[in-house]
Amino acid sequence: MKFMNLFKKELREMVTVQMIAILVMIYLGMTLLGNVMEKQVEKVAKDSAKIVICDQDNTDFTKAVIELMKTPVNGEPNEVTLVEFESEDYAKELDRLDKKSVVIIPKGFTDQVNNGETAEFTYVNRMTSLSTMSNISSGSETAKALITASVTSALYNDKIKNNQLNAKEVAQLEKPVDIKEKTVVAEKTGDIASSTVSSIKQMETMFLPIIVFLLIMYSSQMVLNAVSTEKIDKTLETLLSAPVSRLAVLSSKMLAAGVVAAAYAVVMMFGMNGMLNKIPKGDTEQYKEAIEGLGLTLSGGQFVLVGLQMFVSILIALSISLVLGVLAKDAKSGQSLLLPIQLMSMVPYMLSMFMDIKTLDPVIRYLIYAIPFTHTFMANENLMFGNYTLYFGGLIYQLALLMLCMGFAIRVFTSDRIFTMTLGGKPKKSGGLFGKKKAAHAEDE
Repeated sequence: MKFMNLFKKELREMVTVQMIAILVMIYLGMTLLGNVMEKQVEKVAKDSAKIVICDQDNTDFTKAVIELMKTPVNGEPNEVTLVEFESEDYAKELDRLDKKSVVIIPKGFTDQVNNGETAEFTYVNRMTSLSTMSNISSGSETAKALITASVTSALYNDKIKNNQLNAKEVAQLEKPVDIKEKTVVAEKTGDIASSTVSSIKQMETMFLPIIVFLLIMYSSQMVLNAVSTEKIDKTLETLLSAPVSRLAVLSSKMLAAGVVAAAYAVVMMFGMNGMLNKIPKGDTEQYKEAIEGLGLTLSGGQFVLVGLQMFVSILIALSISLVLGVLAKDAKSGQSLLLPIQLMSMVPYMLSMFMDIKTLDPVIRYLIYAIPFTHTFMANENLMFGNYTLYFGGLIYQLALLMLCMGFAIRVFTSDRIFTMTLGGKPKKSGGLFGKKKAAHAEDE
């Protein structure tokens, strides 16, 4: 019986309106993420059924192959579009045609087939992101499977019609075509598959978002706990009554937390670099030159730009944490107040890891862009893929939001709201040193 009474008491203290609100927000956030990912998977699956072909051979055989590629599979027709290249500048041609990928059937393709050779075609793909889902379905594999099936069918029908099908031709049917892949990044083209680039760079790009997420969470919790603890213990009243400006108190807290967070960032970045250098590269060394040629490495200046946006994000998190810490009524509520920052950092963190945010529906995309931390998670990719407009636009937005948050935090710290603001319930009556001064002043009047 005593146990049940204690259990009910603890449960009543823990199950609060704030806790229920937190659970609802977590559920809604996870549901939103799930819906966004579901739509993105459907979009990837739909796009994989589309194929753009540049037929430079232009023979009866290649025309027959293209017609066979349009044949419905499982009741769903393949969307095949024919285009023409005006030059060998693949980046320029993809921009002109407004296409992400093109299959090129080169001149002499039919002759290779007729000579019993494995015919080779080229797959050119524009890479705009290193996220997992944007490369989950390899267009080159879809194109290869579709062309292989179509060439095999056309070749088989042609040989049967002419009563020709010897052992050499049977072997040819087992591997009628091969693929030569080219990847386009910005204005550069490399002789490497997009899937290979993604797998090589995945290890590197995976750690930066983790570092950003941890730094935002750590610095926010550090400041929020410091402010909420000082307010609850009444030490904040004593500190603010000392002969020092409140702005100096606010600045010192933010600067101290910023320095500590920056130290963590530097250590983590050097640690990550050292760890990646120790990991055996295996066969990836042969692709190093191709990846560097595509510009998928960060220069010293670009590292500084990534660090700048990371530092601005940390300052935004700190300014928000200062205000949230003031709202705390006790230690438990102080911990729960971290939820807004957790959600604002978790949503873009998850999305940037799994999908290309730039390809989301406009409404969802701009809602995600409204979260200031999104631009930091995208900074690495934006710089590597030459999206400088998006990078600097995000940085300007972050700086404007930082000024707004800092302005609000200064207003709170330079007024008595710092002692009266709470989340939920009626505002607390001013107590402690400042409360006694006000009470004494009232009695004198």
